[in-house]
Formats: sequence, C-alpha cells, structure tokens
Amino acid sequence: MPNKPAFTLALICLAIFLGALDLTVVSAVLPRVMLDMRVSIDTDLNRAAWVVSGYLLAYTVSMTFMGRLSDLLGRQRVYLICLGIFLVGSALAAAATSLEMLILARVVQAFGAGAMVPISMALAGDLFPPARRALALGVIGAVDTAGWMVGHLYGGVLMRAFDSWRLLFWLNLPIGLVALALTWWGLRGVAQRRDQGGFDWLGALLISASLIAFNIGLAAGGELGATDFYGQRSGPPPYALPLVLLALLLLAAFVWVERRSAHPLIDLHLFQQRSSALACVVNVLVGFTLALAITNVPLFINTRLALQFPTDPDILRRAAWEAGWMLSALTLTMAVAAIPGGALAGRFGPRPPALLGLVLALLGTLLMSRWHTDSTYLTMGLELALTGTGLGLLISPVAEAVMQAATSTQRGSASALVIALRLVGMTAGVASLTLYGVPRQDALRRAGVDNPLVTSDPARFLMDVAAQVVGETFLLGAAALGLALLAAWWMRSSPRVDTSP
Repeated sequence: MPNKPAFTLALICLAIFLGALDLTVVSAVLPRVMLDMRVSIDTDLNRAAWVVSGYLLAYTVSMTFMGRLSDLLGRQRVYLICLGIFLVGSALAAAATSLEMLILARVVQAFGAGAMVPISMALAGDLFPPARRALALGVIGAVDTAGWMVGHLYGGVLMRAFDSWRLLFWLNLPIGLVALALTWWGLRGVAQRRDQGGFDWLGALLISASLIAFNIGLAAGGELGATDFYGQRSGPPPYALPLVLLALLLLAAFVWVERRSAHPLIDLHLFQQRSSALACVVNVLVGFTLALAITNVPLFINTRLALQFPTDPDILRRAAWEAGWMLSALTLTMAVAAIPGGALAGRFGPRPPALLGLVLALLGTLLMSRWHTDSTYLTMGLELALTGTGLGLLISPVAEAVMQAATSTQRGSASALVIALRLVGMTAGVASLTLYGVPRQDALRRAGVDNPLVTSDPARFLMDVAAQVVGETFLLGAAALGLALLAAWWMRSSPRVDTSP
C-alpha cells in the first residue's frame, strides 16, 4: 500500500488523543473515587491529589527524554511500545483496589502517554515534506490539547450515564488495541530512521529527578490537613522546602550538563532568543492558572451540592455531570479561540494576540475569584468562557514564538518543549491547591468558630469557607497571569518569516 501521510497522522493522533484524555478525565470523578476508596476529602485530599498530579508528573517526565530515545531505537517501535505501556496502566487503574494502586497505575499510564507526544512529532518529520511539516506538528499539538481539554467532560458524561469511574479506564482497552493495530499497519511503509549518536542519560536523570522533587515538595503542603478535620500542624513538613531547593539545584545541574553534552536532550539555544524564552515563561504561568481552574470548578460544585443535598445518594453522579458541563465553558472556548489566535499570530506575530489573550484571561480569572455560595451557573459559565477565550488565543502564539527560534531539525523538540512547559505549570498548579488550599481552609474553619452560622446553618458556613478558598486560589492564578502579561509585553512583535528548509 502506498504511504498516505495524512491517514497515518490521523492514526497516530487517535492514540495521542486517548492518552491526553486521561490527563484530566478523573477531575470530574475524583470525589467518587475518594468515596469508593474510603478516602476522606477533609483529611486525605493530599493523597488523592496524586491521582491527578502523579499522572501530570509522569506525563511530563516521559516527554522530556523518550523522544530522543526513539531517535536511537526507532520511532515506530518505541511509539508502539509506549502505547502498550499506556494500555497496561489503564487495565491496572480499572482493577485498582486501593488509592495507592490507582496512583501507581496512573503513573504507568502517563509514562506511555506522555512519551507518545514527542515521538509522534518526530514521526511527522519523517512522514511530511518540509513545506507541510509545521502544519502536521500543529495538528498533533492541537489534538493533544483537545484531549486533555475535554477529558473532564468525557468523565462527567460517563459518570452520569453509568455511575462507574472504572469504566473510564476499561474503555481505553478496546479503543487502544484498535489504535495499536491500525497504527502498526499505518507505519509499516515508513522508513525506520535511527540516529547513531548517544543518549544523555545524566541529563535525563537530572531533569526527571528535578521534576519529581519539585512536585513532591510542593504537594507536601497538603499534609497540613492530614491530622484531622481542622488540622494541627503549624507549617509544612520539614522535607518540603529542602525538596523544592533540591529541585532547583538539580535543574541548574541539568542546564550545566546540557551545555556540555554532545547529544543534549534539549537544545538550550531556544532560550537564548528573547521571544522564545519569554514565551516559555508565559506557557508555564498559563499552565499554572489553567490547572487551578480545571481542579477548582469540580471541587466547588461537588462541595456545594454535597452540602446542599447531604442525603441524596445520587449527588456525586449529578455533581460529576454538572462539573463536566460547567468546565466545558472554559475548555470549548479555548479550542474555538485557538483558531483566530493562530490567524492573528500569523499576521501580526505572536505578541499582539498573546497580550490580548492574557488581558481577557486575567479579567476572567479576577471575576472568578469573586465566586460565592450563591453564584449561579450562568455567571460562572460566562466568566469561565471569558477566561477560556483568553487562554485559547494564547495557544498558537506561544508555540509560534518558540518555533521561531527553532531550526527545521528542532521543530519536534521545540513543540514537545511547549507542551512540557505547560504541563510543568499545571503540575505546580495542582500541587498549590494542597499547599495553600488545605491549610487555608483549616485556618478559616478555626477562625470562624464564633460565627453564628456554625450553629444555625453549618452547611452554609462550610460552603462560605470553601468559596473563599476557591476565590483566593483564583487570585493566585490572576497573579500568575499578571506576570505572564509582563513577559508577553517584552516579546518581539515581528511576524514570522520562515526561510528554513
């Protein structure tokens, strides 16, 4: 059969979409998972958060070095192996009998799923001529983004229909096996290309250790609420700050090693151009804010419904449904706005649409910080849509600014860097909810012991506390977007002129 690059790309994207879907699929069903696993939302939220943050971390770590490994061993082979790893993780997650087993299964899933993204970008370079390569890379990035954007809605719909979070993982198996067979078939005619260079094992070890230490150090703040309902600790555990400092030290060592490596994992020249470096900063900060929204909305809706209808046995199912649809106001507007964002970046350069997007996202996040117990879904949806429009306008300009600094042989690694940095920001955002949110909630509960609502309407009191914490974490997101706005202001505004082959 003659090679049909567009058809092969579609097959590759099916597996990428499936892996990205699982990045956020549990956000809408996490409360039900915690209930089934007998995990308290008041005292064990820090452990349950690893169902999300563990996937984010492993997804990002695998992305940093598996692309290079596929250059050495053969991209098709490594891609199919990674898809198989994802399916094994899905089966383990569906059969998990404890929270720890579920977290481990999610890590296995993510290691396979994250690796498929940069490998697929390298495959696109093999499949398409230079004139069509950038478009193919853009399609892969869009599919990856679309997957994690609709994951929460997919989870909410399935929970509403079948009331089973395990089904989310079981369904991966038949879909994934079909994708595995079709992708193997589609890649048969693609020539195997192998680099004769070496692999930077030290660099891979350093960047992986840095990401792991950073995430665990930030997530340690959740243990503030691990003692009882109100918490009894005056500060983070003693290992939190040292781990964060160790992460920064390991990152510095990684940079030192990469500058001297004959075969670096990441070409540091991408950071020597001002627009590219600032776009990377913007991407991390945007990921941080996005994670807050994706996690805060289901928590807000679940808490409110659980307190309003404490005896309703179907309340978690209803909450998953409503949270999924409410978050679609954010994510679907992101997807729609990404199209004009790309058109504007192509015409005016990355800076103008990036500035416009950040202003809209900042305004929307500030409005969301004012949510309260009686906020309506209409108000919440409009504010989420405003934020999503702003964030969507940013997707293409940020990627374009990084791609401008890349040569024709660096486009795959540059695209992977864009996605990886956004996920680093999302990992930090999820971790910040336990680092800040849990102790703040405990402090407000203790401070409100004399509040008349404690005795007259305890559910209202607890919801007021939850709403205040959600609002304050959205202010953290607004602060991150403010910094991103300053970074975008210093980006160069000239449109791209690509003369590379």
